[in-house]
Amino acid sequence: MARLITTAKLALFRAVRESPGSITELSERLHRDRSAVKRDIDELEKPSHRSSEILTRTWSKKEVRAVADQVLLAI
Repeated sequence: MARLITTAKLALFRAVRESPGSITELSERLHRDRSAVKRDIDELEKPSHRSSEILTRTWSKKEVRAVADQVLLAI
């Protein structure tokens, strides 16, 4: 089953691609609750059977980075 890409997740991906940062920094930049941002990152970090992961976390720097250059949406 394909993952649902919401407008919030798409905005998160764009924010990370523009400037990587911690979950706290990203939640402040996007004016979203930290726990909601973390849930979205957890979901985008998981590889699906159709695509590779979209985001990754660097634990040594506590930073979230974009792995993919783009997100392709298909029906």
